[in-house]
Amino acid sequence: MIFGGKGGVGKTTAAAAYALALAQASAKEKILIFSTDPAHSLSDSFNEVIGAEKNGIAGHANLDGMEIDPGKWFEELKERYRTWTDELFASLSGGSRMEIKFDREAMRELVELTPPGIDEIAALGTISDLLDLERYQTLVLDTAPTGHLVRFLELPQVALSWIRTFIKLLLKYKDVMHANQVAEELVAMSKSIKKVIALLTDPERCEFVGVAIPERMSLEETVDLAKSLEKLKVPMGKLLINGVVPVNDCKFCQSRRRMQEQVMEEFQVKFRRGVEIFVAPQQPHEITGAKRLQQHFDAFEKVSRKGAKKQR
Repeated sequence: MIFGGKGGVGKTTAAAAYALALAQASAKEKILIFSTDPAHSLSDSFNEVIGAEKNGIAGHANLDGMEIDPGKWFEELKERYRTWTDELFASLSGGSRMEIKFDREAMRELVELTPPGIDEIAALGTISDLLDLERYQTLVLDTAPTGHLVRFLELPQVALSWIRTFIKLLLKYKDVMHANQVAEELVAMSKSIKKVIALLTDPERCEFVGVAIPERMSLEETVDLAKSLEKLKVPMGKLLINGVVPVNDCKFCQSRRRMQEQVMEEFQVKFRRGVEIFVAPQQPHEITGAKRLQQHFDAFEKVSRKGAKKQR
């Protein structure tokens, strides 16, 4: 389950609330919630430190969490590549010096000019390995904001091209120290990325949940996101509209609610096919900690096409 949307619409909270509710409803099912957003906020949502790995979140033995730092992880990988490249060419004495010099510079450039976002793809690949090991039955991903997310989803093919180029250069030196070792790691990364592509584009295994707020700008951004996802074959199956003003006697609130209802009607028109729409009320407090997350999830209501709200 991938939760995505513009920054500040409550996607981390929605992802945390969903993961917690799923853990409570399915005690025998192991769930992992993790974040690739550089501005990690899962710890804030659960009101406990998640960090690199946290088992038993909110006292639930079947709910684990990770706040991944793909940049740090990939920088360490690049540093290994730099070391291997230097050692590789330091060990060479025969052959064309001009060709060797060119290849060395080419490899250095490849290491430095890795496509932006390849770190996240590679990190997500390590997470998908957990599915193969059947350690977890459900993964809940809290993503970076919309623009970064789309780039992230567009990237796999670019990443594969980068890896193929690197491997072609290494194969020229397959009999030299470390070249095979680096090539094997790159091949493993390539397989991992292909596995991520297969996972993200399989509607039987992956579902995208869009998160928005009842404002026209958010509507436009969500429509653009849905179009991008459709092109990438990662369709949006559900949409949560956060921050709906509750019905009350406050005249200002009533006025704002009417404006929101107009926008929500437009959401229904724009997403009239294939997308289940849910709404969640605006809360008078921060939604942090297990109790408030559960209350937030309990307040999710499905909107019927006639405008009536139904089940969670």
